[in-house]
Amino acid sequence: MTTCPNTEGGGQAAPPFHGPVRVADEIDRIIHLIQHYTALPNNDLAVLLACWIVNTYTFQHFRYCGYVALRSATPQCGKTRLLRLIGSLAKGNRKPIAFPTAAVIFRCGWEVMLLDEVDQLRNGDKETFGALLAVLNFGFERGGAIVRNERIEGTYQPTEFPVYGPKAFAGIEGLADTLSDRTFHIQMERAKYRQPRMVMRKMDDELTSVRLKLEWWERDTATLLVAAYDDLPDQHPDLERFDDRFQDIAEPLIILATMADAERPTGPLILPRLLEGLRVAAGRRAPSVGERLLLIILKMMEDKLGPKDEMFLPSQELFQACGGGDGTTGISSTTALASFLKRFDLSPREASDGKCRGYWITRSWIEHWKARYGGKEGGLNGMPPAATCLSV
Repeated sequence: MTTCPNTEGGGQAAPPFHGPVRVADEIDRIIHLIQHYTALPNNDLAVLLACWIVNTYTFQHFRYCGYVALRSATPQCGKTRLLRLIGSLAKGNRKPIAFPTAAVIFRCGWEVMLLDEVDQLRNGDKETFGALLAVLNFGFERGGAIVRNERIEGTYQPTEFPVYGPKAFAGIEGLADTLSDRTFHIQMERAKYRQPRMVMRKMDDELTSVRLKLEWWERDTATLLVAAYDDLPDQHPDLERFDDRFQDIAEPLIILATMADAERPTGPLILPRLLEGLRVAAGRRAPSVGERLLLIILKMMEDKLGPKDEMFLPSQELFQACGGGDGTTGISSTTALASFLKRFDLSPREASDGKCRGYWITRSWIEHWKARYGGKEGGLNGMPPAATCLSV
């Protein structure tokens, strides 16, 4: 249990509060604030968010730090409001920013970053968006850095800018493939009833109290956090249902919840609620852009194959079935289609009569890739329309 000694003549200064700091109590305070001011589809997602907020104070002790993505199908679902609340409770009292350049992200030195209106970033300058993705792709793992040539004493020298740290996004469209598996997805919906007004000036004292206590708790438990992380088994029993990357980003939250319950064994447990929140968040991880496109193509092929076990499908016919370059699927030509399908061990060949090139489609090939990707949320039976696919 964390104590708050009044150290005179050296050491840590006494905190501006009295008594022990139990992180479970602070997690419950954060949960209450999130549930009071926002509408989430599942209450246990508030537990996940609360543990993630605590991790903004402790992430340096872990190898991985997952991002948070606040998504919604439509505007006015409370994403920006929740992002502001997260920032006010996170380390540094960080405010959300919009339209940052990549240089801002890697030069600012902020440990916690909150990005609003990420859809606008995608729709803006492609070069800037690509550079921004490069920063975010490396920022979830300790030691992640971006190297840039910096002018130092009259010469340009390669300089590393660390980019590891907690980051949260708010927007409507799906994330890029490479960010999706680094992220806890929170799908928000428009509230049925008007939410209480979030008057930040009246919340300052409580928000400051939470931040100070979490800062103190992290200082006092740093050694225990590192030891608990080092002692994790290769396969944590509570995470074995998830894929490896999700386990990587979930492990720090599991440690925080476990320590919270150990400090407060008689109160409402944090860990079971966190595990349910993780399950919900993992379930909202929609297939990546490439996976969605593959599932669309598999469905087209399956329909054309019918009861047969094998058939030849000309490249042009399959291309037209994929939208014929109208921009709905990201397949702009038969060459682009061939490049995409090559990832899945399918390449164009000559027809039996030698009159055209195309694909020999077999039921076994379709079933093989359905088994790998069709079981994910969406699947072949719940596919989004082709228009939701983006350029690949």
